[in-house]
Amino acid sequence: MDTSVEEVRLEGGGPQRFLSFEQHLQEATASVEDELALEDRGWVNLSNVVYTGLTPQERITAVKNSRLYFIKDPLARQAIRLWTDYSFGSGMTSDAEEDSTQKVIDAHWLSKANRPILGAQGQRKSSDKLLVDGEIFFVLFKGKPGEVTVRRIDPLEITEIVANPDDIEDVRYYVRQWHTPQGQSRKSIYRSLALARLVDIPTPDSTGALITATEDAVVYHMAINTIGQRGNPLLLPAIDWIKQYRRFLAARVAVMLAAARFAWKTKFEGGATALAAIKNTFDDKTPDAGAVLMENMGVTTTPIRSETGAKNAYDDARLIKLQVSAAVGIPEQYWGDISTGNLATAKTVELPMLKQFQSYQKTWQDGYQEMDEFVMESARIPETNWYVDRDFPAIAPEDAAELAKSIALIVSEFPKFNQLEEVQQAALMSMGVDDVAKVLEGLKELEDEEDDEDLPAVEARLVKAMERFTEVLLESKGAM
Repeated sequence: MDTSVEEVRLEGGGPQRFLSFEQHLQEATASVEDELALEDRGWVNLSNVVYTGLTPQERITAVKNSRLYFIKDPLARQAIRLWTDYSFGSGMTSDAEEDSTQKVIDAHWLSKANRPILGAQGQRKSSDKLLVDGEIFFVLFKGKPGEVTVRRIDPLEITEIVANPDDIEDVRYYVRQWHTPQGQSRKSIYRSLALARLVDIPTPDSTGALITATEDAVVYHMAINTIGQRGNPLLLPAIDWIKQYRRFLAARVAVMLAAARFAWKTKFEGGATALAAIKNTFDDKTPDAGAVLMENMGVTTTPIRSETGAKNAYDDARLIKLQVSAAVGIPEQYWGDISTGNLATAKTVELPMLKQFQSYQKTWQDGYQEMDEFVMESARIPETNWYVDRDFPAIAPEDAAELAKSIALIVSEFPKFNQLEEVQQAALMSMGVDDVAKVLEGLKELEDEEDDEDLPAVEARLVKAMERFTEVLLESKGAM
């Protein structure tokens, strides 16, 4: 007997054949399995290649999907927002040891031309672009000594990265192809930042033709989530699950709307005439709140109680959402459902978040350092003076109180510890001071205004202020 179908006989009709439950289930899950299977339709063929990344067309599709979901989907937008908010906050600050270096860095970062890229808003936008696209290309245009203008190139316009044939890590050129707003096709070849100090080295591209730079500008490339040359969007492993989550919620909305279509049920005794009378009473009429319903013994009106399976639906939705959480590295309580988190779990669950955001901050620190070194070289700053200390706002709100506690413990052993500029900088940043460098410069000016015999008094006041800062933070920590 064929167990895939069931045969039943309806009254007044012949035998009818229906799909079994197993076949219904198989059909319902087939489309989902097709979308989630990574090796279907040749999407990824692992049989005879060493897989290091997406094909160019797959990467383009992945970037476009990531951009679309970042704009339209709440989960995707929240993931990118949290990564940028926790990592950048109010923006990164820089402080060089040498005054000449600091002047060059300030002129570069605060210039009107670079503000759209290097200002607080520009930093956040660059972070969003890196997370959404998986990579970002900065192009640096050199002007007068020390003057460098920074812009971004759309990753979809970079069609090839050309490296040393014997060393893939030795990237030499970036090939850019794009169209102007007037529809004209353009092609440019930029040197990599690593090749900026060297003369052009003819290098074969993917077609075997030797190429050199066609532009004076140089490109710095940052890529994340990759083991190859090109980066992958943060949302790439999450998009398939986000799609299913959206479909699941759409289905739930359909169920709720269907259940809400009829709210009351009326039973009555009588025929078509009675039915028409009751129908005429309620059709296209909405009773006011608090209205009185009057009926005789022949009519009974009761509310319809519809069981929509909300509890099971919540659990099912959570299973899907957990896959999104795992893909982007953010625990589920950050998706709008605070019932899934508490203080105890937060301290353990958030530790991986802290580490990944610290790693992400370090990625940007290294990137900005490399680009700033290009600027300092242009300004003829000696290489020994290139070091710049870069600081991001504290990731976790507890950092300020923990810092105060640490300062208090260390000062008890080393009384002059809180006189160090690095300690003062960390304390000011944890207090939420916007321009730390300016405040520290003001403190130095106050010291310079004092005579040598009064300097100990200035230091004593500064130490006293640091001690009071520590006490206030510890008191606020204890009150929480």
